[in-house]
Amino acid sequence: MTQKDTEVQQALALPSALGIATSLFHFLYCMLISDLLLKNPLIGGGLLLVMQAAVLYGRWLHPLRFHTLNKKQKLVSIILLSVTFLVAMALLSVSPVPLGAPSLWLILLIVFYIGMRPVVLKHLMTGWVNKPVSPVRSLMYLLLAEALALIPPCLLFFTAVSPLESWWVLFGFVIGTVMEGLEIWLTRHQDQSAPTLNSEEMAQLDQVHAYKTFTRTALLISAAMQATLLMTYTFIGVTADEMFYCIGLALLCTGLSFLLTGVVFKMLPGRDPTNVLYFGLVLWIVGLLLFSSNILKTSMVNAYLSLALCTLGLGVSVRVLTGMESNIFKVISFSIGHEPTQSFYATLRFQVEFASLCGQLLALGGLALICVFNKNSFPGSLPALAAGFRPLMVVPCLLLVFAALLCALMFPMTKLHWQKLDRYMGGDDTPALKTQLENVIIRKSLRHYGVRIVMAVMRPFYYHRIRGREIVPVDDAVNVFVCNHGEIYGPVVTNLYIPFSFRPWVISEMMDKEAIAKRTAEGAFTRFRLIPPNARWWLARRVAPFLTWAMRSVEAIPVYFNDPVKLRRTFRESVSAMEAGDNILLFPENSDDTPDHRYVLNGVSHFYTGFAMLGPMYFNKTGKRCHFVPIYANKQKRVLTFGRYTDFDPDNDPAAERDRICETLRNEMLRIAQEG
Repeated sequence: MTQKDTEVQQALALPSALGIATSLFHFLYCMLISDLLLKNPLIGGGLLLVMQAAVLYGRWLHPLRFHTLNKKQKLVSIILLSVTFLVAMALLSVSPVPLGAPSLWLILLIVFYIGMRPVVLKHLMTGWVNKPVSPVRSLMYLLLAEALALIPPCLLFFTAVSPLESWWVLFGFVIGTVMEGLEIWLTRHQDQSAPTLNSEEMAQLDQVHAYKTFTRTALLISAAMQATLLMTYTFIGVTADEMFYCIGLALLCTGLSFLLTGVVFKMLPGRDPTNVLYFGLVLWIVGLLLFSSNILKTSMVNAYLSLALCTLGLGVSVRVLTGMESNIFKVISFSIGHEPTQSFYATLRFQVEFASLCGQLLALGGLALICVFNKNSFPGSLPALAAGFRPLMVVPCLLLVFAALLCALMFPMTKLHWQKLDRYMGGDDTPALKTQLENVIIRKSLRHYGVRIVMAVMRPFYYHRIRGREIVPVDDAVNVFVCNHGEIYGPVVTNLYIPFSFRPWVISEMMDKEAIAKRTAEGAFTRFRLIPPNARWWLARRVAPFLTWAMRSVEAIPVYFNDPVKLRRTFRESVSAMEAGDNILLFPENSDDTPDHRYVLNGVSHFYTGFAMLGPMYFNKTGKRCHFVPIYANKQKRVLTFGRYTDFDPDNDPAAERDRICETLRNEMLRIAQEG
């Protein structure tokens, strides 16, 4: 594979940070020029958005590409084209500037020049890349073209405005030119001319739940990002008088927030990327709410702080999505059986760009409403903006971000699933692993957030310290965690605090509402003397649905103690989970050894020994030796301690090995209990 091919395959569907910054800088620049010449910043910013939309349509609705779009994309394209035309006409109609004014035509020329310049430069760069031209010579050609592109605006500026203002305006134009040239150079290998996926593969992708939820989330975030950032830069352009002051505030509110995104990621090492995405989206929503509130209060400092919070959440969300793109391509490869073609990248970029256009049109519509409420004039100060501001103008951004949050909540992949997908794509084609990935990636599978919220609420009441986690093996073989029961105490604290993923064993009655109601009423509730005997059954039946829901949410494996036939199902499901890379958590104590048939609260009772059969069954399936890891939960000291583990030995006699595993684990747990 050539360097060009490699870079093409790494092309991002989401716009780069430099691309976003360049687009926003041009928007802010056009607003400032429009304010300088026409005393109305909306005209310049709005016309630039219309010009960008026209360029986008010109690229994607070209006859050679339009036929590759599906019917829905063609319909959406035509509708958006019509809306853009209507918005442009409305923008010019609400403007108090006469259509024949020279300043208005100068703004139109500047906007047209800024919109068409990157199209020409990208076309030239594509020709240089496709021809046998060295990178150094291509860069020299680009610099020369950029220098020549500065000549027309110099003539325009120095003939239209005063010399002092011309230098400032030209300096801002040069900054935008440099940013644009750098962005063109970095994306010079992106190619959108590859053949499309066939209809069968596209239909297959439409059935992949993980892919659909990711793309919907990405499109909503792209639209919300454009609407939010344009609103942010409009506010900065209105409240800042001088160009450099305005640019400085823009860098502080957006650039600094994007830099802080890296700090946030360092504070959250090893986190599930989707959980970080939720964090960013919530920050985004809170920032928007605070922004609308502070505008009405005409609080300048608080408004800028809320914008910084908003853009921080935006930056976190975009960075997470960008980081997840390579994994999503693995999801596509897993679903259709081969790597996505370059046309997939082009199709995804098409969707993202149109989503961005929708966000821009929403922002432009909000700005037009401000003009309507201000009697066809755009406010030039914060009090004037507050007088014409309506909280409903922020609602479109809020709805887009909230919809993105809902779509993200439906995304089924966790950090553990990403690790398993990497294993599978790396050559581990275990049938159990493939089946589990298919159930999560392709079928509609929801993440169990409810039980996670319950656990987060319960943790402060069961606070525990963790000891010995560093001795737990982390390799390609799985762990079987073996813990003391301590009545309900052991299962609760281990599910709350074990810092490793696992699937727990539970008594089969815990998966059945009637059985769990009987067990709770005749067992656990008898220890609470404050509960009247006649109220125990009523309360147990209300608790039973919650307990069964919790067991299914943590993907518990039912254990059928009194049914040997069904018990085989327990071991088969456990070994399949272990093949797929899941650890197992179980509580093997035998309460029948105690006088009152209850689990001991201090120490460890004797074990049921059947669980040790997981060792030979897992070894026969995979050829790997699982690790049996003892855990002692000390209620008095509130400490959860991992002990020295033991591996299954296939060379030993099966019965002797079973007894050895049980005795070794129990002795280690007793040792930890005695040490305190």
